[in-house]
Amino acid sequence: MLFKTILVEALDRFSRYAALQENCEPSEYQYWLNRNPYFISHGVEERILLLKRLNIGGTNDVFLARNWLEKSSKKQVQQERDVVVKICKYWAEKGPNRHHRLNRILSAFQDEIRINNLLRATNIEGVVQSFGGGTAGKYPYLKMEYIKGDSLDKEFRTNLSKDEKIARYAKLGYLANTISQLHYYQVIHKDLKPKNLLLCRDDDHPNNHKILICDFGFAQAKLRESVTEYGGQMTPGYSAPEQVLMGGDALTEMVDYFSFGVILHEYITGKHLFPQALNIFMEDGFRVTERYIEHLRTGKENVLECELCPEITEWVDTLTTFDSVERKKVCPNLFDVAHRLREVVNETGYQDVNTDFLWNQLKEYGKV
Repeated sequence: MLFKTILVEALDRFSRYAALQENCEPSEYQYWLNRNPYFISHGVEERILLLKRLNIGGTNDVFLARNWLEKSSKKQVQQERDVVVKICKYWAEKGPNRHHRLNRILSAFQDEIRINNLLRATNIEGVVQSFGGGTAGKYPYLKMEYIKGDSLDKEFRTNLSKDEKIARYAKLGYLANTISQLHYYQVIHKDLKPKNLLLCRDDDHPNNHKILICDFGFAQAKLRESVTEYGGQMTPGYSAPEQVLMGGDALTEMVDYFSFGVILHEYITGKHLFPQALNIFMEDGFRVTERYIEHLRTGKENVLECELCPEITEWVDTLTTFDSVERKKVCPNLFDVAHRLREVVNETGYQDVNTDFLWNQLKEYGKV
């Protein structure tokens, strides 16, 4: 019996190594999706057709896809919609413990599916909504709503007019409130950056003109072994110093505060708060060095000025305080930041869906 168990384990490892593939063509993913439809109920299957790749490189492949329900007997199509499908690559780099690392990558992706299902259950509005996940052959996948619009990095400009700044303060207030709600449910994003923030531009979407948070791949850091586009579990210039120095296990919501402070500055000024962070990181061989850490400690260039609300300039500094313990002592709660921004915007006479949402939230809480 022992010999049989050893043989089965050896064959399982061999088959898994044989199946490893760093780059997979959409046609291969489609083959497995076709062979493994998700069964909704008796005679009803969920089908996915991949339309266009949305990313290049990374731990996951992301596609725009068509999603529908189909009655298998009559081929009747129901509830057809466009979605984003995120597929976990069946791949781990060569080296020690490769089998173990592959298991951790796959487990981490399943954790991401669970996190997204939790977010869907909480009804937090300011996140890209999940439609659940599944497995096609050896590939786990996650379905999410398709948001028409741009990632926030496409919106950065210098020399904004006063009216443009006011509209952006309203959007930032909504974003701060969403992050605060995530923390209430003990979800720390840990990778807030412009590319993970989508500005919805869809007149038919209820969250049109709002900034929505996506990609919760780092939210469960204990199992996370995927990498960012720069090769590690951080994004230069946006990740908090403790995230760079300690890794994932002991991180608090203060990492999201730090990232929000950087984004707040860049969205209003068009200039990065730590202007040399990425250059230093690349020059030092895509590694975190003492020079990089020192830049986070002393290289901050806060050029944000706000006559309407001078404390916004101060928020940028306190939210990005180098030491996380000190940061927690000095920076304001993001819920308070959200509603202070709403007050500043409303005092100018400006009003939009972002400030309306925050007003309605206060009414629900019985605070107005």
